[in-house]
Amino acid sequence: MPAYFVIELDVADGPKLAEYEREVTEHVVAAGGRFIVRGNNYKPIEGDWHPKRIVIVEFPDVAAIERYYHSEANQRLKRTRVAGTGGAPAKAIAIEGLAAAGAPAAGKAPPREAGVDATGAVIWR
Repeated sequence: MPAYFVIELDVADGPKLAEYEREVTEHVVAAGGRFIVRGNNYKPIEGDWHPKRIVIVEFPDVAAIERYYHSEANQRLKRTRVAGTGGAPAKAIAIEGLAAAGAPAAGKAPPREAGVDATGAVIWR
Protein backbone atom coordinates (compact mmCIF):
# COMPACT_ATOMS: atom_id res chain seq x y z
CA MET A 1 0.00 0.00 0.00
CA PRO A 2 1.50 3.38 -0.90
CA ALA A 3 2.58 5.72 1.87
CA TYR A 4 3.31 9.42 1.83
CA PHE A 5 6.14 11.33 3.44
CA VAL A 6 4.79 14.81 4.18
CA ILE A 7 7.32 17.47 5.16
CA GLU A 8 6.84 21.11 6.12
CA LEU A 9 9.98 23.27 5.93
CA ASP A 10 10.88 26.84 6.76
CA VAL A 11 13.03 28.61 4.18
CA ALA A 12 15.81 30.86 5.47
CA ASP A 13 18.41 30.38 2.72
CA GLY A 14 16.75 29.70 -0.63
CA PRO A 15 19.96 28.85 -2.54
CA LYS A 16 21.09 26.43 0.21
CA LEU A 17 17.67 24.74 0.24
CA ALA A 18 17.75 24.51 -3.58
CA GLU A 19 21.18 22.83 -3.30
CA TYR A 20 19.69 20.34 -0.84
CA GLU A 21 16.74 19.61 -3.15
CA ARG A 22 19.06 18.95 -6.10
CA GLU A 23 21.18 16.57 -4.02
CA VAL A 24 18.35 14.77 -2.24
CA THR A 25 16.33 13.97 -5.36
CA GLU A 26 18.54 11.10 -6.55
CA HIS A 27 18.54 9.55 -3.06
CA VAL A 28 14.75 9.74 -2.76
CA VAL A 29 14.27 8.17 -6.20
CA ALA A 30 16.84 5.44 -5.45
CA ALA A 31 14.90 4.64 -2.26
CA GLY A 32 11.69 4.16 -4.27
CA GLY A 33 10.24 7.63 -3.69
CA ARG A 34 8.36 9.79 -6.18
CA PHE A 35 7.81 13.50 -5.58
CA ILE A 36 4.13 14.44 -5.65
CA VAL A 37 4.36 18.02 -4.31
CA ARG A 38 7.40 20.20 -3.84
CA GLY A 39 6.80 23.89 -3.45
CA ASN A 40 5.14 26.84 -1.84
CA ASN A 41 2.46 27.74 -4.36
CA TYR A 42 -0.63 26.87 -2.33
CA LYS A 43 -3.92 28.42 -1.30
CA PRO A 44 -5.10 28.11 2.32
CA ILE A 45 -8.59 26.64 2.45
CA GLU A 46 -9.27 26.34 6.17
CA GLY A 47 -7.47 27.38 9.32
CA ASP A 48 -4.40 29.52 9.83
CA TRP A 49 -1.75 27.39 8.13
CA HIS A 50 0.90 29.15 6.07
CA PRO A 51 3.84 26.80 5.55
CA LYS A 52 6.93 28.20 3.85
CA ARG A 53 7.43 24.98 1.86
CA ILE A 54 5.59 21.65 1.57
CA VAL A 55 7.01 18.43 0.16
CA ILE A 56 5.00 15.24 -0.37
CA VAL A 57 6.79 12.10 -1.54
CA GLU A 58 5.08 8.81 -2.37
CA PHE A 59 6.88 5.63 -1.29
CA PRO A 60 5.82 1.97 -1.64
CA ASP A 61 5.04 1.76 2.10
CA VAL A 62 5.80 3.32 5.50
CA ALA A 63 8.77 0.99 6.00
CA ALA A 64 10.39 2.42 2.84
CA ILE A 65 9.97 5.94 4.24
CA GLU A 66 11.60 4.92 7.50
CA ARG A 67 14.49 3.21 5.69
CA TYR A 68 15.04 6.30 3.56
CA TYR A 69 14.77 8.74 6.49
CA HIS A 70 17.29 6.83 8.63
CA SER A 71 19.64 6.12 5.70
CA GLU A 72 23.21 7.36 5.82
CA ALA A 73 22.61 9.43 2.67
CA ASN A 74 19.64 11.28 4.16
CA GLN A 75 21.34 11.89 7.49
CA ARG A 76 24.37 13.33 5.66
CA LEU A 77 22.16 15.60 3.51
CA LYS A 78 20.15 16.69 6.54
CA ARG A 79 22.97 19.10 7.46
CA THR A 80 22.48 20.93 4.15
CA ARG A 81 18.70 21.03 4.69
CA VAL A 82 19.09 22.43 8.20
CA ALA A 83 21.40 25.14 6.81
CA GLY A 84 18.72 26.01 4.23
CA THR A 85 16.04 26.31 6.92
CA GLY A 86 18.20 28.46 9.18
CA GLY A 87 18.31 25.70 11.77
CA ALA A 88 14.53 25.44 12.02
CA PRO A 89 13.48 21.82 12.42
CA ALA A 90 11.33 20.26 9.72
CA LYS A 91 7.94 18.83 10.57
CA ALA A 92 7.48 15.45 8.92
CA ILE A 93 5.05 12.55 9.02
CA ALA A 94 4.64 9.23 7.25
CA ILE A 95 1.05 8.30 6.47
CA GLU A 96 -0.42 5.27 4.73
CA GLY A 97 -2.27 5.94 1.52
CA LEU A 98 -5.24 4.11 0.12
CA ALA A 99 -4.91 1.11 -2.14
CA ALA A 100 -5.25 1.88 -5.86
CA ALA A 101 -8.44 3.74 -6.74
CA GLY A 102 -9.52 3.66 -3.10
CA ALA A 103 -10.03 -0.10 -3.24
CA PRO A 104 -9.17 -2.10 -0.14
CA ALA A 105 -5.82 -3.86 -0.08
CA ALA A 106 -5.91 -7.52 -1.12
CA GLY A 107 -7.68 -9.58 1.51
CA LYS A 108 -8.92 -6.57 3.48
CA ALA A 109 -12.43 -5.25 3.89
CA PRO A 110 -13.13 -1.70 2.75
CA PRO A 111 -12.58 0.95 5.44
CA ARG A 112 -15.57 1.68 7.63
CA GLU A 113 -16.33 4.34 10.18
CA ALA A 114 -15.21 3.10 13.59
CA GLY A 115 -16.06 6.05 15.79
CA VAL A 116 -14.91 9.53 16.62
CA ASP A 117 -11.69 10.57 18.38
CA ALA A 118 -11.32 13.19 21.13
CA THR A 119 -11.09 16.00 18.56
CA GLY A 120 -14.33 14.96 16.88
CA ALA A 121 -12.59 13.53 13.80
CA VAL A 122 -14.02 10.34 12.33
CA ILE A 123 -11.83 7.26 12.79
CA TRP A 124 -11.79 4.82 9.87
CA ARG A 125 -10.75 1.18 10.10
